[in-house]
Amino acid sequence: MTMAHHRDFKSANPIMRLRDGTAVRTWKNLAGVDHVFLADANDRMIYGGYVGWIHSQGLNEAITRIRKDFT
Repeated sequence: MTMAHHRDFKSANPIMRLRDGTAVRTWKNLAGVDHVFLADANDRMIYGGYVGWIHSQGLNEAITRIRKDFT
């Protein structure tokens, strides 16, 4: 993953909340690049990253596993 710019955090939509209160948010930019952000319990960004198109499926599979194992 490549670090995402914090300005894109506000565009991301929450998709799940982990057991520890961390929110997982995702966003796809106009170029179709998938981003994922983590927010603390107060909705402050703690991580942001994106993957190239070739890795989008792997990111989605990882998100599915995270949902299963940590929510």
